[in-house]
Amino acid sequence: MASDRHARLVRLVNAEAGEYFRTGVRYTSFGWEVIYRRDDLPDQRLRERNQAIVDRARDHKSLREQDSPFGDVRASVELYENGVLIHLREGARSGVVLAFEVDIAKNLAGFVVKCQQTLQSS
Repeated sequence: MASDRHARLVRLVNAEAGEYFRTGVRYTSFGWEVIYRRDDLPDQRLRERNQAIVDRARDHKSLREQDSPFGDVRASVELYENGVLIHLREGARSGVVLAFEVDIAKNLAGFVVKCQQTLQSS
């Protein structure tokens, strides 16, 4: 079950991204759950697609070394021809993956920071 901070994250993303927000999936080392899915998206293959994304998110490797002067990785962004995935890390094998229409990329950096701050607040 999604926590209050995940519910706040969904509200923030809805407010900021509106119709560009497609899905949100929260995962831990034990499982995953859809915390948001836009109503107009088809249900077909939803479970298989999300499982594959979560498996890859859990095993995601940072581009920088662990002792990097940048510090720990907090989020990563994948920009595709027709969409954007934002992966917000919460722990070694937990986090949130948000999917968007590609048009969200216009103001991406500030948006990712707001999402991360929402997850870190108590």
